[in-house]
Amino acid sequence: MDIHPDLESVAPLLGSWVGAGHGRYPTIEPFAYTEELSFRPGPGKPFAAYIQHTWAADGSPLHAEAGYLRATRDGPELVIAQPTGLVEVHQGERAGGAFVFRSLSVQATPTAKAVGEVVRSLTVEGDSLSYTLDMAYATVSLTLHLEATLHRVLDR
Repeated sequence: MDIHPDLESVAPLLGSWVGAGHGRYPTIEPFAYTEELSFRPGPGKPFAAYIQHTWAADGSPLHAEAGYLRATRDGPELVIAQPTGLVEVHQGERAGGAFVFRSLSVQATPTAKAVGEVVRSLTVEGDSLSYTLDMAYATVSLTLHLEATLHRVLDR
């Protein structure tokens, strides 16, 4: 599939990825998970659909989120909605194979947890994508929450 020329700036992220990670946070017990995520280009448009799912070691579902990776003149943007009631809007920057997305806004439904800030850092080296997710929640300042290494299973 041909991609929109503007998506070349985020081309290393495009495709489907699977792997494993672990999470921790001062308010929870550490945990391990498996994950699938994909960035699928829109037909002829400067965006890619983003879909992510994680599972616990016993196979039970943990988390899911979906959104869009947008390629703009000002750099990449990431918009993510979660079934937990959160919506994240990020501005990104690229340095070599690394992409860093910092939240401009994190909005919550009335019953969602009060997440205040999120930073997602993704690094692509060949067919390997590693990431960290830092989060500020309630009285905890920006702190490492998730890290994983995924491997490409499908190109763009």
